[in-house]
Amino acid sequence: MDNVKRSYPTWTARSRRGRALNALGELLRLWQWFLAYRPITNPGEVNLKDLWAYQTDQQAKGYAAGTINRRTDYILGIARQLVDREEVVDNSVFRLRYLRRPDSLPKHLTEAESQRLEAFLSAEMNQTLSDRRMLAACMLVMLHSGLRSGECIALNMQDLDLTAKRLIVRQGKGQRDRLVYLSETTCQAIQAYLQGTSHNPTDPVWVTAKNKPLLQGRLAEQVAAVGKSLGIENLYPHRLRHTCATRLLNAGMDITRIQKLLGHEKISTTMIYARVQDSTVESDYRQTLRKIEQRQMAFSDTPIPVKDWPTQVVNVQETLDDSV
Repeated sequence: MDNVKRSYPTWTARSRRGRALNALGELLRLWQWFLAYRPITNPGEVNLKDLWAYQTDQQAKGYAAGTINRRTDYILGIARQLVDREEVVDNSVFRLRYLRRPDSLPKHLTEAESQRLEAFLSAEMNQTLSDRRMLAACMLVMLHSGLRSGECIALNMQDLDLTAKRLIVRQGKGQRDRLVYLSETTCQAIQAYLQGTSHNPTDPVWVTAKNKPLLQGRLAEQVAAVGKSLGIENLYPHRLRHTCATRLLNAGMDITRIQKLLGHEKISTTMIYARVQDSTVESDYRQTLRKIEQRQMAFSDTPIPVKDWPTQVVNVQETLDDSV
């Protein structure tokens, strides 16, 4: 698969195998769908109508446009490979139009949901089970520092500097390193999770009680379970990143600083978080207006002399008649 081969070098060494297997699994399920839809003996027989049917079916099942586009792109990639090999392909597939992705905003948590989650994670820091302390610390890293789940999973002990309250994301998205800061609560959670254990610099930070590295899929399952227990619908790791960015912006942090923290290459990507809650707008309005009112001069009872002020009484009706 050309698209997997192109992306493979950009993935971190730890994630390459898992991401490649995930892509192959999606391709297998995609091919199984086409076989169930109609008899097909080889990929070159897939036509435009087949792809339309797949798009329609997946939309009806609630899949996002971006997910459907990514999966259909596997078929188009295989078709291009077959053309390069001069094998027979139904060229109608190249007329497929990708589904338009909605201009959706990041799905951050509400303030009430954030407070419930914060309270839960603070309590989990003191649990006796190390797996629960680990999950709390991991979620706080994403919630307070805005790490992607893959970046969080890939952390090694040498990447942490709890004394300076920061960590290094190595080879994040786009193969770029960046410095990320940790909150006091996050540092306490990590220390509580790591207490009584010894580690080598290259050891992964997140290790289960069975001495196995935490996997990204397992993390997503556990985060969803936490959301369900707290009444937070559809909680997944990236919502913690969205929430971090939105809260920082609403609290007044400069958007270019948020861009650097999140590791966005373009400011336009960070600008999607440029939304503020009504309560924030009202608070800013009232604070600003109070400053304006405080600077305004008080009214004076002393007349201010004005040059050429009229000294005779003017007949208003005559003035109006003359102006018509």
